[in-house]
Amino acid sequence: MKPDQDPSSFSSLQQLIEELEKLIAREFNRSGNPWISITKLTELFYKTYEVSPEEVAKVQGYSRNLRSLFMSSGRFSIYGTQVRQEFYVALFQTVFPDFHQPQGTPIKYRIKRPWKVDGGLLRLLKAEGAEEISPPSTQSILRYQPALVPEIKSVNDLKIALIEIIKSLTVNHPPKKVTIGELSKNFSNYYKQPIRTVIRSVCPDMKLIELLQTIPGLHIQKLEHDGQITVEIHSVE
Repeated sequence: MKPDQDPSSFSSLQQLIEELEKLIAREFNRSGNPWISITKLTELFYKTYEVSPEEVAKVQGYSRNLRSLFMSSGRFSIYGTQVRQEFYVALFQTVFPDFHQPQGTPIKYRIKRPWKVDGGLLRLLKAEGAEEISPPSTQSILRYQPALVPEIKSVNDLKIALIEIIKSLTVNHPPKKVTIGELSKNFSNYYKQPIRTVIRSVCPDMKLIELLQTIPGLHIQKLEHDGQITVEIHSVE
């Protein structure tokens, strides 16, 4: 897109997100600081395209604010300030380099009775890139303890806490699934306050399930009375 073009020249919301990622990455390479204020990012975007990112988002049919766009994409991290409209943003993989987003959902299988398995089926599974799951050892299950942040002051702190609690629940209690109710209960046990209270403080425009959907590696299945969270095995180990 050239500077003299209008917001509709962006072909999609995805293109807007990619351009914002490039600007953040460029500024990170220049300054060495992964965080950039939304004011600075907007200025850089306008300087490059002579249009604000908010205008582009609206033309693409996105009615919410930029903060919501960043959070819903799952590709950015947000650090809030006392003034809600003023916040800092960074690329998720820059802030959490060891937390890898799965590129696809691989086929997984576990052999319970090897003598009953057809060899041709195993060869076919391996040819398709299937992954054999080894039964977790009792020793590794009992050892895991969540590495929790002592105090939650930002959305990033909350995401780290949720990831650690979910890892604790799924690793210690296979199969690797947990309900929203279980997550909320364990969060309250650790932090001595309801999770809704914390969410209202750091990201009041989102619900818990919406926040969880922004975390790579988590798959949310909505049940009738509660949400069930499925965690990709290679994302938590």
